[in-house]
Amino acid sequence: MSKSKKKEIRRQGYVTASIFGHDVESVPVAVKLDDLVYQIRAKGGSNALIDVKVTGGPENSDGTVIIKSFFKEPLSRKVLDIQFQRISMKEKLHVGVPIILFGDSAGVKDGGLLEQTLDELQVNCLPGSIPSKFELDISNINIGDHIRAGEVTLPDGVEMLTDPDALIVNCMAPHVRRGEEEEVVETAEPAS
Repeated sequence: MSKSKKKEIRRQGYVTASIFGHDVESVPVAVKLDDLVYQIRAKGGSNALIDVKVTGGPENSDGTVIIKSFFKEPLSRKVLDIQFQRISMKEKLHVGVPIILFGDSAGVKDGGLLEQTLDELQVNCLPGSIPSKFELDISNINIGDHIRAGEVTLPDGVEMLTDPDALIVNCMAPHVRRGEEEEVVETAEPAS
């Protein structure tokens, strides 16, 4: 597709996309971005299962898809292109599920610094079992405490692929940066 054609599609509120997977040829499509965002929010987030019907496409291009990746314009952060993966409801998928922290950390109240090092967990499960998110209560996290991936409770049928020892969040004591001590130089008084 030419650059001018892509620009025209985007000007009309669409983005370019392609649907791939399940031994079927990749199909280029244009998707109305506002409608897609509405469906994703209504169905629980970035791992929403989306039923597609491709107008004018090959008959085997219709079905259920999941967003595999998307590309944004670096400066404006506008979505430019989306890659949809065809899925079977009977086959397990490897997906990333967002981690959402909630609560007020006791350690932060005591002056600590909270650091989230992982923002999603990699899991393997059937499409109908994909969690929309993992919510972690950080209220009881004190200075020196942490939560690792292996401590997250998974729903039935969901297998963790992230290393169980991977650190999700921790609360550290604040770092105090000491300024360089000024060297005091005494000057001798001239003898009289």
